[in-house]
Amino acid sequence: MSENLLLKGIKVIDAASFIAGPSSTTILSDFGAEVIKIEPPKVGDSLRHLILRTRRVNPQSEKDYCWHLTSRNKKSLALDLNTSKGQEILKELVRNSDVFVTNMPEKTREKLKIRAKDLLPINDRLVYGSLTGYGEDGEDSHRTAFDVLAWWARSGLMDIVRPSENSSPGFVPIGIGDQPSGVALFASIMTALYRREKTGKGGEVYTSLMANGAWSNGSYIQAGLFDAEFPDRRDESPLHPFGGRYKTKDGRFLLLAIIDAAKEWPKFLEAMNLEYLNKNEKFSNFKNLNINFKELYKILEDVFIQIDLSDAIDKLKNSGVTFGFMNKSEDLAEDKQFLDSGVLIKYEDQAFGDDTLTVNSPIFIKDEIKKTPKKGPELGEHTKQILFDLGKTEKDIKELKEAGIIDF
Repeated sequence: MSENLLLKGIKVIDAASFIAGPSSTTILSDFGAEVIKIEPPKVGDSLRHLILRTRRVNPQSEKDYCWHLTSRNKKSLALDLNTSKGQEILKELVRNSDVFVTNMPEKTREKLKIRAKDLLPINDRLVYGSLTGYGEDGEDSHRTAFDVLAWWARSGLMDIVRPSENSSPGFVPIGIGDQPSGVALFASIMTALYRREKTGKGGEVYTSLMANGAWSNGSYIQAGLFDAEFPDRRDESPLHPFGGRYKTKDGRFLLLAIIDAAKEWPKFLEAMNLEYLNKNEKFSNFKNLNINFKELYKILEDVFIQIDLSDAIDKLKNSGVTFGFMNKSEDLAEDKQFLDSGVLIKYEDQAFGDDTLTVNSPIFIKDEIKKTPKKGPELGEHTKQILFDLGKTEKDIKELKEAGIIDF
């Protein structure tokens, strides 16, 4: 099966940290690329320590879920790039690689000699992928950032999801903007590889957390650019029944998204056995309904609170009404649609001693298979093999280890 993977033969150097940059190479690895992750000896990628550092706000587990999601399929090379010998090894890798990815700050790239202008002269077929917080140019281009700052807050997304302007900004989970930004970097890399097929040359590609946040908030930003009048949000706006969020008897929430009301509202009333509402003058036509929408909302709340979510789904699933329901992150393994559609997949046979699942990357190509995920590597797990492949001897490797330049 591995012989038929689309990106087999593509060699990638992942010199990135945390989530945004590395998630792009995770997708490359899913399609068969060989990904060598360069990590500092002894400490490794900072992502390895994220869960312990954020114990107060994030789920705790014996399995390092962030690491095994974003680092699956990769090889770990523990290499000190602050040394001349470490730099020599890096250059040897770059000469025979197709892609180099980093999201290190500009000053760090300069110090470690991993800027595009440092590496592209070594291999003119190399695709250099860069991910920053705020872009390649401008006064903030060199600032460090995480997705909560550049993707979520700076783009306006943090503001628009608040119930009102008087509400505090909400909490966001790990990687909420990192992973979609990684998809954008993956797309940039693949576009550059396609260009290389036509021209024979690599080059530099880039994206930023801020750019991806702006794209995610594109409709509202475009509204502002067109001088649209935004609703008054000093107080929380009451929900309309057509876009309601209804609590069910078992404490779950069902959501409606009825846009074509003339078509879907009658179907909703029929499916829920609520056609008697048509006889109520307050709701007998859309004009009256929209005047009395708060009262109608309360009626529907009273209906849904008397039935379990599963019963509501059974009533609506074949009705032609657009609806959904709120899941909890810890419950998704029980949602059959996630399994049937391939959104959740198993790790390689008994990788964790059981049938542990992981989140598939969101890129699917008809008739192209993906690699069965392997758990993330131990720090320096593949150091020796990578160096052997470069022609290093046991003596060379021993000396490098004793000098602290490598680790395994």
